[in-house]
Amino acid sequence: MATTEINGVQYDYEVNGSGEAVLFAHCLTWNRSEYDAQVAALAEKYQLILPDQRGHGKTGFVAQAYSLADMAEDLYQLVQALGVGPVHYVGHSMGAMMAPLFALAHPETVRSLTLIGGSPTAESEERLAGYRQLVGAVRAGKAEMVVDRLSGLFFSDMSRAKRPEAVEHFRHDFLTTDGEGLYWTAEAVFTRPDVRPDLPKITAPALIIVGGKDVVTPLDNAQTLAELMPKARLLVLPEVGHFAPVEAPLTVAGALRDFWETV
Repeated sequence: MATTEINGVQYDYEVNGSGEAVLFAHCLTWNRSEYDAQVAALAEKYQLILPDQRGHGKTGFVAQAYSLADMAEDLYQLVQALGVGPVHYVGHSMGAMMAPLFALAHPETVRSLTLIGGSPTAESEERLAGYRQLVGAVRAGKAEMVVDRLSGLFFSDMSRAKRPEAVEHFRHDFLTTDGEGLYWTAEAVFTRPDVRPDLPKITAPALIIVGGKDVVTPLDNAQTLAELMPKARLLVLPEVGHFAPVEAPLTVAGALRDFWETV
């Protein structure tokens, strides 16, 4: 593990393995440990860079409004500080929503993009109030009251039945998340822009992964990403929910390896 200051935020990150550089950006509500299985499977051939995002894990935050573009710029600065690149960018959920912003701002830094459970649109008004209520409860110190509801949203029925250790891993880490940090980063996610008009400008090879049972960022989001990004391919995991990296860990690792070998 290592730390560095980027744009006034103390970032905690780790680097594993050697080879072509891979930058992993995790989801809202968890931390970089959601990629543990991919690290174990891929570190032998790749250099894996895993930061905790603002307000998650051991990374700090600033208690003021910031955007997903600001967070994507932080990741670019981390890549520059490490002297690596271009990188294979892998993002899940929030990390996937940051991916187009990263690629559009710094196309020369991107070897490929993988978006898992992403969305190209702004947050829908019908969902926004409910999401803010959940985050508000965590900010008020009531994470225990919402963690099981979140697990129900994020994991498919099959995963909850067959991968209880993954659900418990999420539950444990979520309950240790800083509620104030989660609030500010959640606001960045909730106020994200609609990137559909700019997706045709992204010419890097892209892999779009979505769970067939994902109710947070459902299949139509992934289909839109795949249709609008010129060099994108789509992979649907039929019985998987929103948390594909931990619900189908070896499948995701294998898909990443196979994809990178073609770019």
